[in-house]
Amino acid sequence: MTTQRRPVRPAPHPVLPEHYRRRRLAAALVALLALVGLGLTARVVLYDVGLADVEDVRVTGAAAVPVGEVLAAAAVTVGGPLAAVEGGAVAARVAQLPGVESVRVERDWPHTVSVEVTERVPVAVTQAPGGLALVDRSGVVYAGDRDAGLPRLTVGAPGPDDPATLAAVAVLAALPEPVRSQVRTVGVADTAPEVPAQVVLGLTEGRQVRWGPSERMQDKVAVLGPLLGEPGRVYDVTSPDLPTIRP
Repeated sequence: MTTQRRPVRPAPHPVLPEHYRRRRLAAALVALLALVGLGLTARVVLYDVGLADVEDVRVTGAAAVPVGEVLAAAAVTVGGPLAAVEGGAVAARVAQLPGVESVRVERDWPHTVSVEVTERVPVAVTQAPGGLALVDRSGVVYAGDRDAGLPRLTVGAPGPDDPATLAAVAVLAALPEPVRSQVRTVGVADTAPEVPAQVVLGLTEGRQVRWGPSERMQDKVAVLGPLLGEPGRVYDVTSPDLPTIRP
């Protein structure tokens, strides 16, 4: 005998009483009004009543770049709301100063804007349209007071995208101070475009170092130091395994 089952129907959703639905709506409205109130309170505190206004702009890391120039470029309004200071915009303005490599800006609550500057490190000078300019460790050419102790970079088109410039500054950065202090000029020899830049150093007393490509830096540095203690005028460390001295 076959028993026929009735299909099970899902239970109908309970209908909330009218007063319960009203209570839920009222609670939601109260929560919304509370959030709006908090937002308005925060707005008043941060912008309107002066409890978090800028009272100080603190600059750190600036030595060669005058602090006054950093403050002028930052253009932060003292007395204005700290919350309104856009750190990215301030950093972008300060980074336009010639001697600035990078900038970090922070809001130190409740009253201070901190501007941390990393200055460019000059390693050479070079001829620019307006006269002598500095060259930093990245090959960037920028205006600044000439340091008499820096060698002169003699390449055709100095700049951070120029392979000859990058090779030259890389060699300068690798040299120990006793050797670097003897360098008066740094340039590259004329070669075919497909050949790596051949760096040449002009030293004191009319001496010359043929460094070759900017590779095997440490091997060349280790060889060059003792080599310069020997009499000669041309010191060739292009191949550090077979260095030579010529009169």
